[in-house]
Amino acid sequence: MSSGSQCRPADWALEELLGLPHSTGPEAVIQFPWGFRVVESRADWERRRGWVLYLVRKKLLSTPAAAGALSRLLGCRIYSYAGLKDACSISWQHVSLYRCRKTPLRVKAYGGRMEAWLLGRGGYVYPGGHRGNMFRIRLEARGGCRTSNLEWITGHYGPQRFGVSRPNTHLYSILYASGRWDLLARELGYRYPLERRIAPGDYESKILTEISKSLAPPQGRSFGGVVVEAFRSYLFNRALTRAVEEGRSLWSLGESAASVVCGGYTYRVPVARLPSRTLLGSHTGWSRLVARVMEEEGVEPGILPLRGGLRPLIYPVCRYSCRRLGDSEVSIRLHLPPGAFATTALLALYSILWIDSYLECM
Repeated sequence: MSSGSQCRPADWALEELLGLPHSTGPEAVIQFPWGFRVVESRADWERRRGWVLYLVRKKLLSTPAAAGALSRLLGCRIYSYAGLKDACSISWQHVSLYRCRKTPLRVKAYGGRMEAWLLGRGGYVYPGGHRGNMFRIRLEARGGCRTSNLEWITGHYGPQRFGVSRPNTHLYSILYASGRWDLLARELGYRYPLERRIAPGDYESKILTEISKSLAPPQGRSFGGVVVEAFRSYLFNRALTRAVEEGRSLWSLGESAASVVCGGYTYRVPVARLPSRTLLGSHTGWSRLVARVMEEEGVEPGILPLRGGLRPLIYPVCRYSCRRLGDSEVSIRLHLPPGAFATTALLALYSILWIDSYLECM
């Protein structure tokens, strides 16, 4: 843990910060945002009275920001979406809204950075209701396309799960749970390279407010909110990375199996529980890995929620293709199931230079 900005590298190791495995391929830069396009696969929706369904196109906007702006423009009570899409991208996804005062056929906002088209009335899309995501990604990559046959990727959480400009939300929980208040105060004030100043009303501002209200010893109670969710994602990444480094069979490590639909096919995948107090009391191979990681971080189980949902340890890749565009550019097409991250798929092929990648986006 660094105690000040002078101790941080200018191009920080994002993989290390988020518990991801280090990649060994050639160096590459992701062309955010124009070269990172995401299209949500067909969404399953339910017929519910009072709801309307829109297809939303957004650029350099998070999914909550785009859905919230659309809801305010139409005067709606609440909204729902199938999945989160990277803010540093151009993406298309489904958004449902309830009890809107107006429902135009087309909406534009943020100077064209968000557009929405009415798909139908009475349609409610629920979280996780999409069939996957299709990506078209452009990379600056020395050596051109990687010839690896990408059929499976690990279930690691990608950088966008933690935030792009401030990918340290999980560190707040680690420092909070271990009572390292001086380091927590410094971490709250640290600014990453290219990070703009946090403004009142920003998502990050709300996180910092949430933490500042809780600066007291945990005393056996869990620390809730988005910060501890990022922390659980970090623990999951660390445990999964450890399993891969030790050559453990992810199938034997999985606590059960689940079906994943991708590209019209159904795959069986091993799944394990997210870190929770119940998991740590189960004494499985996976729980022992998570417990070991938590002991290394110096945090007590009491910070975790009582229970945690299931997440695949590996995901199938429905489609992967790579085309050379020139001496140093390639175009990649990926089709992944819901919950799988394109950035972790790219890490299986290339060593991503994150600062250079996010330069244009930021």
